Amino acid sequence: MIASSTVPRIPYVCGPLTELTPEDQAWVKPFYEAIADVCEEVFGQRAFVPHEHYDPIKHADFTPQDVDTNERHQVCDLTSVLIVVAVAPSWGGGIEVEMSNCSKVPVILLCEKMKLIDRKISRLLRGNPAVMRVIVYEDIEDALSQLKNVLLTLRAI
Repeated sequence: MIASSTVPRIPYVCGPLTELTPEDQAWVKPFYEAIADVCEEVFGQRAFVPHEHYDPIKHADFTPQDVDTNERHQVCDLTSVLIVVAVAPSWGGGIEVEMSNCSKVPVILLCEKMKLIDRKISRLLRGNPAVMRVIVYEDIEDALSQLKNVLLTLRAI
C-alpha cells in the first residue's frame, strides 16, 4: 500500500548518478524522467526526480548537508512510493532505500534481467523490508510498461 498522510505525497525516482560516466548519464537521466512521466500518467502527479533539483553538475552549489536535508525530507515526509532503478551501484540510492524503510515508504525495485542473472544487484538491497516489488525487465520500454502496470495496481488499493 502507498504511504499516506495529510501532506500530499508523490513518487520518488531513485538511481545512481554521481559516479556514472557522462555517457551513462546521457541515457539514464531520460530513463528516470520517463519513469516520472509514467507516474504522472498513472497518479496525475509527476514523480520527484533528484537530478532535476540537485544535479551534481548543474546544482553544484548545494552543500552535501543541503542535499541530505532536502532529499531526506522529500523521501521521509513527501514520498508515496520510492522507485529504485538499479542500473549501477549507488551509495545515495542505498541510503534512500533505508530512509524509506524507516519511514514506512514502500519501494519498487527495477532490475535489468541480465544484471540480476549476473548477480550484479545487491542482495542487501533486494532484501530490504521496504522492497514490496521487484520488476525484472529486458529493456527500458519493458521496464516502463511493467512499472505502469504495478503503479496502476497500487492506485487501485
